[in-house]
Amino acid sequence: MTPASGPAPAAGPVDAELPWAPPLGALRLLGDGRSAALLSPDGSVEWWCAPAFDSPPLCWRLLDPAGGTARFPGLTVDRYDDAPAAAVARTVLRDADGLVDLHDALLPRGDGVVLVRLLRRRSGRGPVVHQLRLGGFDAPSLELRPDGEVARGAVGTAEVVVRGGRHTVVDGVLLSEVETPGGQWTALVIGVGADHDGSVGDLLADVVVRAEVEQRRRQRSRLPRRHGDRALDALAVLRACTFDPTGAVVASPVTSLPEAPGHDRQFDYRYSWLRDASLSTAVAALLGHADVARRYLGFVHRAWAGSDLLDTPVLDVRGRPVPPEREVDGVFGWAGSRPVRVGNQARGQRQYDSLGLFVEAVSVYVQAGGTLDGSTWRLVRRLADTVAAEDPGQVQESSGVWELRTPRPLVNGDVGRWLVLDRALWIARGWRPWTRRGHWARARDVLAQRIVGAVRDDGLLPQAYDGDPPVPDASSLMAVAFGLLGRNDPRAGRLVDAVLERLGDGPYVHRYPTGADDGFSGAEGAFLPVTFLAVTALARLGRVDEARARLDRLCAALPRLLAEEVDPRSGALLGNTPLVWSHAELARAVYVLDAAERRARWGAAGEWAWRLQRYARLRLDAVT
Repeated sequence: MTPASGPAPAAGPVDAELPWAPPLGALRLLGDGRSAALLSPDGSVEWWCAPAFDSPPLCWRLLDPAGGTARFPGLTVDRYDDAPAAAVARTVLRDADGLVDLHDALLPRGDGVVLVRLLRRRSGRGPVVHQLRLGGFDAPSLELRPDGEVARGAVGTAEVVVRGGRHTVVDGVLLSEVETPGGQWTALVIGVGADHDGSVGDLLADVVVRAEVEQRRRQRSRLPRRHGDRALDALAVLRACTFDPTGAVVASPVTSLPEAPGHDRQFDYRYSWLRDASLSTAVAALLGHADVARRYLGFVHRAWAGSDLLDTPVLDVRGRPVPPEREVDGVFGWAGSRPVRVGNQARGQRQYDSLGLFVEAVSVYVQAGGTLDGSTWRLVRRLADTVAAEDPGQVQESSGVWELRTPRPLVNGDVGRWLVLDRALWIARGWRPWTRRGHWARARDVLAQRIVGAVRDDGLLPQAYDGDPPVPDASSLMAVAFGLLGRNDPRAGRLVDAVLERLGDGPYVHRYPTGADDGFSGAEGAFLPVTFLAVTALARLGRVDEARARLDRLCAALPRLLAEEVDPRSGALLGNTPLVWSHAELARAVYVLDAAERRARWGAAGEWAWRLQRYARLRLDAVT
């Protein structure tokens, strides 16, 4: 556990006129397979959408001091478990009578969920008071009606039931006085679309089982030698951001945490991007969880099977279209950052790089012992045929992974098209050798020639073919990380060096120049996914010492729950927290560095022997 007396995480570059900016660096994530909650160090529930990830927020104090929350206002934090995502969050609180243990968990109940808050005094017998305020974000505030030790209300069509303690309502806030006999567990239970009228012992048993299942999952992971704990953190975040009924992964369980405090760079990420489903597949496979990877792939080919692959980069967790983007009035915003948004405008964009990441993920999955089923292969083949059918000699406009509001002839769009075809060819050679694929190879080679021809003498691979002057873009690191430019090609090293020189900021990397016109205001922080992609690219080049030093520095500086961005000056997290993409790129960087260190020690033959041995182990894991 982390003592509360340690240094407080920095709140970020926030002006005095914008005071509400709860620190993001010490948040903890709970998930139940349908929804997720974010807790502050003192156990306050600062964010909770229920009964599903994309439901209107019930707790949203993260964005407004008057927002919904569940907290113990009379207690202060003594220490807390700093695990970034877990089945159970453990906190030790303090009041005048001594220390109080608090264990929090989300438990699924049918189509609903219960938030369980277990309390136990270490000494004394005094009661504690819990404060609950729900709703009001984009719908009316929830009115709870006390009746003895139960309070009831409704949010939408879901009933809300609060059990435990003596309840009163003051100014719309439910105050629950909970008795805490010394040494005995007691509970406050908040059910949304669900109820629990069993004993405290039943709740304790459920919580213990969830913690044990999580521990067994961690123990069967195949971890790299260096920073294996960070790989486990990535798996925990992936798990907490997974919608169990479909296998969808949300990019982040929150909306509208700003990339530039006080400006308009905030978006709703509570949906499933093809990019994130792909990265989750790859990470789960690399770390020995083929069953988890299969679930993510299953969602992709079910959800996208009937969709326009080129123009549907994101769906909701049920595989349906994402609602149009709109603004929510009356919310203060983190650091006064408005507008607060729900829905997402990326719903109809073209993102070739995301398509490439999907086929790359399938290739990683089969390399890690997974079986190439017919549905996944049909999707890969359809995608490769679609990309090859577009004139490879013609640059196609797209919005890219940065989701530019105005499509452009992006160079990384071509990298994504190349990656689709290159990995489809690789998969076909090993698993479907009878596939007709000559047209894929011809289109791939035309794309590669144009991309390589765009690399300038100084190493810069510009963001767009029509850029004048050319704009550096860290997504160009994909050309090295995925082997379009090989480790022995001198242009590969120049490209990586050009990105680090122009976009690097200490150990961090910006995705493009902070002054670039992308349609939004304010200077954003460094982008964590490309920060870790730089480590992967360096490792691919064989610059192992440089990659290791950079990764070690990043892991020492960053908290375990990663956001989208970081302020390089203060180290404060920015943007939606947590971001699955950040954790996935960190896990991939850890794995690729591990492989590069083995190659540096044993040579290419030794690395291939290790890969074959690892494949055999993972294949055995996958079938058993």
